[in-house]
Formats: sequence, C-alpha cells, structure tokens
Amino acid sequence: MESLRASLRADWPLLSAAAALIAFIAPGCGSATPQKPSILVVVISSLRSDHVSAYGYARATTPTIDGLASEGVLYATALTPTPWPPAAHASILSGRYISEHGVTFASPRLGEGLDTVAEHMKEEGYATVAITADSTLTKATGFGQGFDQFIEIRPEESGAPDDGAATAEEEAVRRLSDLADAGTPFFAYVVLKNPGLPWNPPQEYREKFLEHPVVLPELDRLSQLWVPFARQYSMGLVNVPPGELETMVSLYDGEIAYADYRFGRILDALQEKGIAENLAVFVTSDAGEDLGEHGLIADPSSLFDTIIHVPLVAKWPGRIPAGTRVTGQVSTMDLPAAVLAIARRDPADTAPPTDLFRSRPVAICEAPHDPEAIRYYRSLRPEDDPTIFQRNLLAVRTPEHKFVVTSLGTAALFDLAADPQERLSILEADTDKAAELNAHLGSWAAGLRGAAPAATR
Repeated sequence: MESLRASLRADWPLLSAAAALIAFIAPGCGSATPQKPSILVVVISSLRSDHVSAYGYARATTPTIDGLASEGVLYATALTPTPWPPAAHASILSGRYISEHGVTFASPRLGEGLDTVAEHMKEEGYATVAITADSTLTKATGFGQGFDQFIEIRPEESGAPDDGAATAEEEAVRRLSDLADAGTPFFAYVVLKNPGLPWNPPQEYREKFLEHPVVLPELDRLSQLWVPFARQYSMGLVNVPPGELETMVSLYDGEIAYADYRFGRILDALQEKGIAENLAVFVTSDAGEDLGEHGLIADPSSLFDTIIHVPLVAKWPGRIPAGTRVTGQVSTMDLPAAVLAIARRDPADTAPPTDLFRSRPVAICEAPHDPEAIRYYRSLRPEDDPTIFQRNLLAVRTPEHKFVVTSLGTAALFDLAADPQERLSILEADTDKAAELNAHLGSWAAGLRGAAPAATR
C-alpha cells in the first residue's frame, strides 16, 4: 500500500498537468471563457400575488418561490397586460399588447408575423424548449414559434389527475438535463396549469390548508367545480355560502403549493446537474384569480387587481443581489426584454443588472369579453339582456389609482391607496383624475402597432 501511495505522489505533477489540459480543451468544464447562462421561465397559471408567501400571504403556500425571492429579486407590483391566459402568454412571448398581437377569445392564434422571444433566443445561439400543460398553447395555435422542442401536455386527454404538472416536471427535467449534459445553453419556457380551475390538488395538498374538517362528499363536490359553475357565479345565477367559499380558497391554495413543489423539483434537478450557478430563473403567472371578490370566480374578463396583479420573481446567481425588492410597477410583457438582456450580456460582466424590467408608472391592461360566456348566459336565461357582460375593458393603472373604461361607454375610477379592494368607484368625485388617466389611454392607443384597443370595439 505504501509503495502505491509513493507512486501516486511521484506521478502527481503529471496527473495535474493532464487534468489542466482536459479542463482547457473541454467546453464548459472549467474553461477560462465564461459560458452564456441558461434561462428558465416558469409560468404558474392563475396565481395571484397575494396568495404567495413571499408577498406576505399568511399561509406557507410557496416555499420554492420564497427561496428564489430571498436569493434574487421580487417585483412587488407586477401586472399582466391581460387576464385571459392565452392572450397573456402571447404578450409574455412577444412583448406586445393584446391589441397588437390579436390573440382573443374569437381568434386564439399567435400570428406568424410576430417575433417571439424564442425566435430571438435561437438567433443568440440558444437551444429553445417549451413544455406546456395548458392545452390552449399549441403549435397549431402558433405558440411553438421559435422553439426547437415544443412539448404539449394535454391532461384532459391523458386523464392526468394533477393537470399534467408531474408530466411537465418530468419532461422539463429530462430535456433540460440532456442539454445541460451537452453543455448547451438553453432558454426554457415551462407552463404549469395549476392552480387554474378546477381546484382539485392531489390528496396530500387537498387538506393541507383546510381550517376545519370537511366531509369527503362535500370536498369532492367543491373540488370538481369548473368553468360552468364559475360563469354561473360571476353572472349572479348561483350563490356560494361563506363556509364553502372558504373551503374553495383552501383548495386553491393547495393547488398553488403543489405547483410550487413541482417547480422546486425542476430546480433541484438542475442543481444536481451543476448548472444552477449559471442559470437565470424567472417565475411569474399569466393572470391572477377571482376568489369571490366583486361577485366573481375565475373570471378572465375583469381588470381588478385580484386578477391582474401577479407574482414576478427572478434569480441570477452572482448578478442579482439576494433579497432585492422592486416596488415600482412593472409588466410581464417586458419579460422578453429581460431575457434578451441576460442572453446578450457579456458573460464575464458580473455587475448587477439594472435594466431587466423597465418601470411602468403608468401601466395599461386590456380585457376583451368572452363570447362563449355570453352564449352560455343566453342558454340559461334567454329572457334576460346579457349586454352588461358583453363589454370589453381597458384600464390604466398607476400606483395610486386605476381608471377603467368599457366599450359600452361606462367607466370607473378607484383610489388604490384608500380602497385597495376596489370596492367603490370615485369617478364622480374626482373627474379631473379620471380625465388625466384617460389622456394616458389616448396616447397609448396612438402608439399601438396594430388594431384599435379592445375597449373601443
């Protein structure tokens, strides 16, 4: 044994030289040239910011997101430009408003004439991968533009009990691990459908946040309520007792915790691959969710903060200082610019970035109406006039106020500082503020690259 140790000591300089040569010629393996960072964007559908622990929620729903926020940056006032998920994804991928990209209920297709962040990332030399559990985001509807791999998970067809989250995790881990093993920088876009309706998390999460026992038949019934129920509730056709609504909110929180768990497993797998220190991660949502506020449940045609205020957290080790908090308004529509700023940055530059998301002290949001919801209402109440639901909305939001105008000519003004729940319009009491914000809408509409804004049609 001693002779073996002596031999190893004698050969040590030679072994060291060989190791140095291997490190020099092996791409990404100790190379002196810094490598481009990989970039992961995870969109957790229908996740409102005030149900994320890092944003102050009392329940521990999101330990993965919380950890990311403590190690990176949390944007306290991130807004989606539109609350309907397919249109919101179109804005996230293209950097355009709904009135520019044209993805609406009536035309849910992303046009080929629009450049997407995935297309730009390919030009930057990145492998591009999308994994989506939202069956409205497909190659057929144009969302595959620029992606080398576009994995469509359709839980309603496969019968997956968890909205396809486990499959999305498995696909993400497998495909991104392969790219990591090959030393290929990637841009990945992962969409988890949870916690969208129905709120039916796996067993471990169904009772995680229940504050009182609920008999199994009742829990099963509430966990299976879906879009028809939400439409009936939002149209005032059904009531939900407070106890039932409390249970539904607990189920929603369970869905959030489960999505956060799956997200965490993706990050853990990439950590094991040794690329976490050269990986920029973004997590956000396409829209929030109405949970009974304003008489609404899961209504994608409103512009209250419950549905347009979304979480946005980013981590980029060695670049974004840990624990950063940005309080100004930003938009998820600027995510392409943030991703490209990272991709185009000199890998040797370790200075903190200052330009990932530009401040939007005046933010614009759009919400076209859902024609299918109108048809559904007419089928239930043919004698009633559904016009009140048949309106498009346009809002201008500042940190202090929100002004909303509709295609029916009605409007509302909310004082967000005094009335953050947006319960009482102060339009008649402050017409000057309404006129000021309305002027912002005019200048915004004049600068659009495309059709007229939805609220004017």
